[in-house]
Amino acid sequence: MIPRMVDRRLRPAAKDLVLTQENIFERLVGGLGKPDWAFDLVLLEDEAMATLNSRFRSRASVTDVLSFSYLMEEGPGNSDLSRGCHGAGADLWLDHLEEAGCQDHPAQVGEVILAPGFITTRCQMRNWLLEDEFPMLVVHGALHLLGWDHRDMDEAAAMRDLEEELLLKCGLSHPLRSQEGH
Repeated sequence: MIPRMVDRRLRPAAKDLVLTQENIFERLVGGLGKPDWAFDLVLLEDEAMATLNSRFRSRASVTDVLSFSYLMEEGPGNSDLSRGCHGAGADLWLDHLEEAGCQDHPAQVGEVILAPGFITTRCQMRNWLLEDEFPMLVVHGALHLLGWDHRDMDEAAAMRDLEEELLLKCGLSHPLRSQEGH
């Protein structure tokens, strides 16, 4: 998959770590999904993120990452990605009606939305490295696009293992694993 940066913040930081890490994000998620699939990596201010979190998850607070997948878990015929194939957590289909209108553009499979202000503040409060946190959240969000979830402990452990594997391929550590003493 190809992440495409979309900065919708009113006041982006002068030297923005998220934007400088864009090539790392591409390497991290490049083997997921199909090579011609793309998703928007959207940067929002905290207030806008809190509004989305409230609207779609009924949680009246800001969060670090939200994912909105345009892939379907049911469809006709063979799936575009079967469970386990290229990082998929479920059998997935593209919406072929949407895809038919944009043959010369990569298939848009969703949006991963980050709140850099919230993430930065949380990292400073907890002594976490931003350089580790942003890539982990991008991977986490991309896996949600591909049908992964963490509703129970087994799903959460499997998702965290895959996140760690993808981060390690780029020489990065999983920030939550290092806190767990793993």
